[in-house]
Amino acid sequence: ERIEGALDASEKKELEARALEYEEGAAEAARLRDENERLRELLDGERSSFTYSPLARVVAPVGGQLTERVVINVGSDDGVKPEQPVVVGNNTLIGRTTERVTPNTAEVLLITDQNFAAGVRILPPKAQQGETNEEVTTSGETTSGESTADEASGTSEREPDFGANSHGEGLLRTSWEGYLGVDYVDLNADAEQGDFVVTSGRAGGRELLFPPGLLLGSVESVSSQDINQYKNIVVAPAAEADDLQDVRVLVDW
Repeated sequence: ERIEGALDASEKKELEARALEYEEGAAEAARLRDENERLRELLDGERSSFTYSPLARVVAPVGGQLTERVVINVGSDDGVKPEQPVVVGNNTLIGRTTERVTPNTAEVLLITDQNFAAGVRILPPKAQQGETNEEVTTSGETTSGESTADEASGTSEREPDFGANSHGEGLLRTSWEGYLGVDYVDLNADAEQGDFVVTSGRAGGRELLFPPGLLLGSVESVSSQDINQYKNIVVAPAAEADDLQDVRVLVDW
């Protein structure tokens, strides 16, 4: 019985080791899939009118009260200069470079830092194909449906409608209370929850710091009061600081 018990314990230990090895292998495979997906999105999102830095990685956070900054491993040797846009994915703006640029590194001021500001436009989502499906009944009548195959499968991805009229313009920044929002949006603006916030690129005839059309986030809430001169708009950032790994700097456009 002791021998059988020893064999059982040995087999159990071996099975546990195999299970652990399998779990580690599965975790590594999942990590590689996620990394490949991020890199593919960066490459697929390239615009011919933009010149990008080499792919960069976030190598360190920069601590400090009321600041949100990171350091990336590209610098002036890669064409990076102060006050250049930093993007992830399909040209989602996550911040800009600061004056702290070395030959091989650069500090990035994130959009959620209270020192960051950007002129923005608010745009509605692009209507997706089949969003208002029309079906012909046996009696010849036409009915309208709201569901789509994409929605049913849960794979529907919204994007801004750059050809639509703006739902408002203003200045994106983080308040002292810690809310990312758009200031100076007129009370008559059509901004509503679910709209997208993108860089405007210009204010009147003046060219701004960022090129037009970089995604920053989506409208989380809209409110106003009679005593207010502007709407109160809270924005959910399109990319979270904790998730940042691979980024690119726009060095020209």
